[in-house]
Amino acid sequence: MNFHTKIALHYLKPKNNSFISLLSFISIMGIMIGVMALIVVISVMSGFDHTLEKRVIGIESQVIVLNYNGFVNHYKKAVKKILSVKGVKNVSPFIYTDIMISSASTSTGSVLRGIDIKTEENVTDLKKYLIKGNLSGLNNKKKNEIVLGKVLAQNLGVSVGDRVTIISPEGQITPFGVMPKTERFIVCGIINTGMYNYDSTFSFISLKNAQAFLGLSESLVTGFEVRLDNLSAANSFARKIADTLNGNKVSSSYYALSWEELNKNLFSAIKLEKLTMFVILSLIVLVAAFNIISTLIMVVMEKRKDVAILKSIGASSKDIMIIFIAQGFIIGVIGTSLGLLSGFLIGYLEKTYHIISLPSSVYYITTLPVRMTAGEFIVIGLSALFLSFIATLYPSYKAGKIDPAEGVRHE
Repeated sequence: MNFHTKIALHYLKPKNNSFISLLSFISIMGIMIGVMALIVVISVMSGFDHTLEKRVIGIESQVIVLNYNGFVNHYKKAVKKILSVKGVKNVSPFIYTDIMISSASTSTGSVLRGIDIKTEENVTDLKKYLIKGNLSGLNNKKKNEIVLGKVLAQNLGVSVGDRVTIISPEGQITPFGVMPKTERFIVCGIINTGMYNYDSTFSFISLKNAQAFLGLSESLVTGFEVRLDNLSAANSFARKIADTLNGNKVSSSYYALSWEELNKNLFSAIKLEKLTMFVILSLIVLVAAFNIISTLIMVVMEKRKDVAILKSIGASSKDIMIIFIAQGFIIGVIGTSLGLLSGFLIGYLEKTYHIISLPSSVYYITTLPVRMTAGEFIVIGLSALFLSFIATLYPSYKAGKIDPAEGVRHE
């Protein structure tokens, strides 16, 4: 330990002047509380972000492939091409259309998805969200069975075993003019993803039933859902898949969208909110940094004689600056360390024991999610130490400018 650090630690020890010690303690506690608040809030927001990401990928695939012409013909050939892309794990065809759905009591709009449950289970976690009934009606048999989102079923006032009527916006020509096409279905299952937009609008039938209802041949689908080996590279894989399907054609007929692109606004809003909270809570650390400034100024005023003596025996202005910088930086290190530790403990306790519960009627999760990462701890810790260091510069500069003669004149 060099003499700068020894003297800095000596000045930090409690002395008869309890006011200086109190200021040092307040500075440490201010840094600690600010860092702790940052760790807890950022960890919770990361937890929400991660949980939401898992929910979105659970109900949607990682990449969706569509055709500019509206439908894909001879889709089995396209499936083989998609599977030929290295990194693609599974593919499932689907049909997607807007409908009206009605029960005995009311009607509402819905997004109808025709899927093959055998391949769908390989690209999404639809089965995981089933709360009533079963998904056997989606296995491409001729039974007219439908699966509804929880909120959609509640709005229609139906449950498993009840009948609903789906109505296509594209009518069919009859002797009496254009009439909307209708079909009766039995509710075979109800899913609850915990996300209102999905649970209030989505309904599912088998791929063959969707083709028959829309008057499509068995070779036509709307697009494909794709699961990848590497989730983080979804954007680049989407481009590869589109290029593979389009081949060397001058005009592109296929395009692919990753889960990030499909939910860009949602996750961008979360990231912006996370950044905003980081900036706002960093102000707590900034206030604590001002406490360091005031503490060091008081110490400099008290230690004028000591500074004069140190200079008289050969210490330079630079040495004096380093002593007070070290003193302020030690305060910052202690406060930051305590803040990181206390923030980790709070996050660990919440993650392990789920102390804070959330109303399921409002949120899509029942407990406060926490996700702590080493990167966030490093960024927050370094930010706090940087502010602590900046706070030491002015008082240390003033200490270095003390004239030895002035320092001992009135002693």
